[in-house]
Amino acid sequence: MRKNSGFTLVELLVVIAIIGVLIALLLPAVQQAREAARRMQCSNNLKQVSLAMHNYHDTFGTLPPGALNVNTLGWHAFILPFIEQGPMHDQFSFAAGDWNAGTNKEGPNKNIFGLNRIDMYMCPSSPRTETTHGSSTLGDGRKPFTTHYYGVMGPYGTNATDGSTYPHEPNPSGHGGFCKGGMFLVDASVKFRDVTDGLSNTYALSEIGGDNGSYASWVRGVKGNGMAASKNIRYGIGLQNESGGNFNNISFSSEHPGGVQFALGDASVSFVAETIDFSVYQSHASKAGGEPISSN
Repeated sequence: MRKNSGFTLVELLVVIAIIGVLIALLLPAVQQAREAARRMQCSNNLKQVSLAMHNYHDTFGTLPPGALNVNTLGWHAFILPFIEQGPMHDQFSFAAGDWNAGTNKEGPNKNIFGLNRIDMYMCPSSPRTETTHGSSTLGDGRKPFTTHYYGVMGPYGTNATDGSTYPHEPNPSGHGGFCKGGMFLVDASVKFRDVTDGLSNTYALSEIGGDNGSYASWVRGVKGNGMAASKNIRYGIGLQNESGGNFNNISFSSEHPGGVQFALGDASVSFVAETIDFSVYQSHASKAGGEPISSN
């Protein structure tokens, strides 16, 4: 008599169990590899935006303003020609008036361009791509794209080196006011020569990609007391719900495990751990605070 060959039910279950264990072991490694690739792309985005800032400075002798109240636009709109978005820049209205004026909140010729996704302004690790703001949403319901990259207005609080108070403008009141010690300010532009602490020691740009973000249209700069294009450093990295509802004090955060990426004034990019000492964190946000050089 011939004996039938094949797997028994027990053998089949054992094989399936082994495959399941192997997949369970493999998935974390795959996910880590994907996040490493996304983090590298995020770093490259910040690098390219920083280089665009340098090209802007080479052209105009100054960095772009963080945002201007007169037309309520931010640096994202000002540097468009330097990130290969010249045709869009040429169609923008930089005239006086709100970024979301008009019956459909289109600007006009301002917020309407937020419907264009600028990949260089977005961290690939963040799933939040569209605005969550009613003020950014067009009147017909279309949602402009947001940005995950913001300028650093400067540190809020006390300089641990000499006990002085970091420069801060509280008026108009609300939303945390405007820090004035960083590289991207309201209604003012910074020159590289103003960064006496050293470009390689000073934070210029960072990301907000976590749950504590408030995602406006990338076109929005500033309006009244609310700054969208740049943020104060008042709280530590990734501290959710610490801003007390103050729009300008939303902490820098990311979907990258353990910290946030910062572009420095010399266009280098550094990953900063969320455990960084807060006084060190503040000192790197200050362009002319006279603090000693500290490690990230």
